[in-house]
Amino acid sequence: MRRKKPASGFFIAVVVIILYFILFPHPLGRELVARPAWTLSLPAAESLPPGGRSPDSPAEAGRPDALQRPDAFQLGDTFGYVGPSGRLVHVEKTLFRVALSEAGFVNYTRIGSDWVLRDPAGERLFSFAGRGYPMASGDGARVFVVKTDLTGLQEVDRSGEVLWNRDFPSMLTSVSIEGGHLLAGLMDGSLELLDRTGAAVFTHATSGSRIPVILAAAVSSDGSRLACLCGIDPQVLTVLGKKGASFAETSRTLLSAEFRKEVRLLFSPDSRYLVLEGDGAAGLADPGSRELSWTPLGGSLTGVSFLGRARAAALLARGESSWRLTIAAPLSSVLCAASFRATAAFLGSVDGQILLGIDGRLLRVDVEAM
Repeated sequence: MRRKKPASGFFIAVVVIILYFILFPHPLGRELVARPAWTLSLPAAESLPPGGRSPDSPAEAGRPDALQRPDAFQLGDTFGYVGPSGRLVHVEKTLFRVALSEAGFVNYTRIGSDWVLRDPAGERLFSFAGRGYPMASGDGARVFVVKTDLTGLQEVDRSGEVLWNRDFPSMLTSVSIEGGHLLAGLMDGSLELLDRTGAAVFTHATSGSRIPVILAAAVSSDGSRLACLCGIDPQVLTVLGKKGASFAETSRTLLSAEFRKEVRLLFSPDSRYLVLEGDGAAGLADPGSRELSWTPLGGSLTGVSFLGRARAAALLARGESSWRLTIAAPLSSVLCAASFRATAAFLGSVDGQILLGIDGRLLRVDVEAM
């Protein structure tokens, strides 16, 4: 008879995090109070049927958050959507990888050419074809297929028809999509900004490093700024700002990191701040003032979530023996931090608050300034 694993480890981790936030905040002109809102146990990936599980019932459909947009999560071998009050909308086992967005997902195998986009409840929206791997914008409004050799991509519409194809002179190393803007970072160290037709409206070749390569690329939600972490020996953070119909370099910062992989780089939802993965740290930058501050994490950055209107950033890092959740204000020191042990962890957001996944459970933590 198979014995269930004790859940004490998870609950101890949750209790430690909550108590640390409540009892030992590190205020910076204000005090943050963290309030646990709910916890939710997820079914094991092995127990899920093909196509996942959408446990809605007529009673659950009448709950206050039933009409609100659910938020996505991906924890270990499972992914899905959860409502603001803890209503589990859908949960499914990851086949190989998943193109996950606010509006829907594509759960895909390692090899294939026919894909299905499903909504957050697991219902089919439309199918499309393409040799490669599916990819969706964060809001789910745009769907793409990246070539298997990473040298090109195509966009498809809601009927599954191809809108455009584009081949690149070098392999794709990073892609950032915001609204009608798609920024592609390439192996040869160049950036290409594409419009909705797939045409390049701006290109930029980085320079100054022994090996030119784009390790991260990001476009702001309003399309006013571009950023990239580029090069090996040295590595450089470059920010470009809108100038007329084009872009011009506004800052260039040499970094001490020596990454050889794609790293995390993203703008806050209001386009004001930039979060950059560093060596055991996260950089929070204000491109307008060209200020950059580093927050120690004690591990590799695995998740970033902006709280409310980007008043603070939640950062999840994985160390050698534990995970660390840190809340920091842009260009300020750490506001709160707590460590916990887990096999798998996830950081996201739900209704503008923290959505934390730890070993088969989801926890919502509401952070308020007092």
